[in-house]
Amino acid sequence: MLANKPINVAVVTYVSGRAAGPFGFPARNAAELMVESLNTEGELPGPQGSRGFGGRTLRLKVYDEVGSPQEQVDLFRRIHADGADVVVGYAGSGVAMAVAPVAEELGLLTVIAGGGTSQLYAHHAWKWVFRTQTTTTTDAVGAARYLAAQAGADNIAFGGVNQDYVWGTDSWSEFRAALMRLRPDARDLGGHFAPLYSAAVEHPLDSLKVAGVQLIHSGNWGHDLFRLVEVARARLSSTRLILVAAESGLARLSGTIPAGTIIGGRGAHGWLSHDTALNRWFKASYRDRYEVDPIYPSYGIANALLGLQAAWTAAGANATTAEVAHALAGSRFEGMGSTISMARANGRQAIAEAAYGTVQRDARSGQVALMDVLRFPPDSVNPPDGVTSLEWIERGFSV
Repeated sequence: MLANKPINVAVVTYVSGRAAGPFGFPARNAAELMVESLNTEGELPGPQGSRGFGGRTLRLKVYDEVGSPQEQVDLFRRIHADGADVVVGYAGSGVAMAVAPVAEELGLLTVIAGGGTSQLYAHHAWKWVFRTQTTTTTDAVGAARYLAAQAGADNIAFGGVNQDYVWGTDSWSEFRAALMRLRPDARDLGGHFAPLYSAAVEHPLDSLKVAGVQLIHSGNWGHDLFRLVEVARARLSSTRLILVAAESGLARLSGTIPAGTIIGGRGAHGWLSHDTALNRWFKASYRDRYEVDPIYPSYGIANALLGLQAAWTAAGANATTAEVAHALAGSRFEGMGSTISMARANGRQAIAEAAYGTVQRDARSGQVALMDVLRFPPDSVNPPDGVTSLEWIERGFSV
């Protein structure tokens, strides 16, 4: 009987290298907290407090995401050979793209909790691959809508500084298209790209400064984000930043990030999350255990596990992973920060709201807060099923 066997959960995230501190450890920490809490019946509030997945105990093993996409494909095959029942994780969009066809080949249930490229499902109909995190489109359109709603956005001269891989290129192309659709008077000064982890932002920022940039878009994360804020603050003090992934580094940047910077967090996560019983439990439990607040990579892992818990409960303790995949497809569940609907890509891709806020700094304490937070409903920041992101944007956000 499957009900008597533990479920082997493999979590893949950065536990070494440059991305470990700002991204991987927060994801790993959330995995450890969630698995231990889910194994203790009644630990989580509400229906999420039931034991394990459908009553079955979880057994966690964490693997390192560091390495090339091909190295991660090789690791994925080893994870399968190790007996994993489900794989959760992948901060990197390039890695997510690489492992997806292997998950299909092996029939191994895989839930992407981070990597957001909109291309993951653009030309593929995966059966075994799910993503409980939103896409670059949600982030890009949400950012453009937020900016378009601001006073003084007329005729704004904007440019981009992004990482030179699928996450960065998708983030820029979709933001640019969305802003030009919403604000045809905006002046596009072009996008600049630098290698991942290079923190090479000086030349792009100087080029945009010479061109007269007023707003800089970036999906940079980790050390590339930290360096961008540092250099922009020193060299472009009058230029506004819109940083779609900066919630993940806001605590570290709190002493230096300029007031007026627009911040996103891949949805309603962390500083931008809703005040719910489940989220209060998560924040308090994470803070008590790790002495820091959870950030959106933590939320990504937690929400992937909550989606699996809901699906396994619906399918039953004796369900096969194929039956769990069927239950997860098209499902809707309460996440840590917001409600998540598996409503795109034949039920494999999540949609959720986009949320953005503006950094304000207290003149006396120097502490920062996010003010003027706006939230955009899922259908306003995600294309309909079967329509690519750029097609939807270019049609004026209509079917």
